[in-house]
Amino acid sequence: MKLLAIISAPVLAVSLTQCVIDPAALQALENSSQGRPQGSRPYYGQPFTAQRGMGSVTIMEGPRRVSTIYTASPNVENTRFINEQQQIVVKSRGNHGPATVQLFDTRTGRQQGRVMAYEVRGGYPAWAAGMGE
Repeated sequence: MKLLAIISAPVLAVSLTQCVIDPAALQALENSSQGRPQGSRPYYGQPFTAQRGMGSVTIMEGPRRVSTIYTASPNVENTRFINEQQQIVVKSRGNHGPATVQLFDTRTGRQQGRVMAYEVRGGYPAWAAGMGE
């Protein structure tokens, strides 16, 4: 029992010294963990942007990648966000031939609709309006 008391005393002393919190050090740690200069906007809540690539569109929120969308054809001609940036419409085509218009969810990148561009007539489907030929 005496041996246990001798061993546990230094452990208790070490653990208690690690519990002391310096408010200035805590504030410095919080400021450095944000990873951005003070006064700049956070990544979350910024408007989405679409970066076109060969056969893909990358949805960005500031410098953060939200999702990558893979199109039906390699040449992305046009993109348009709809429904308060919850969805994106993408028009793509190959080196020749008809274009494809696709509807994607911006958060997941999943395809929600697809129509050939020559089939877009009279505002139908509504999400593809303005992307027809």
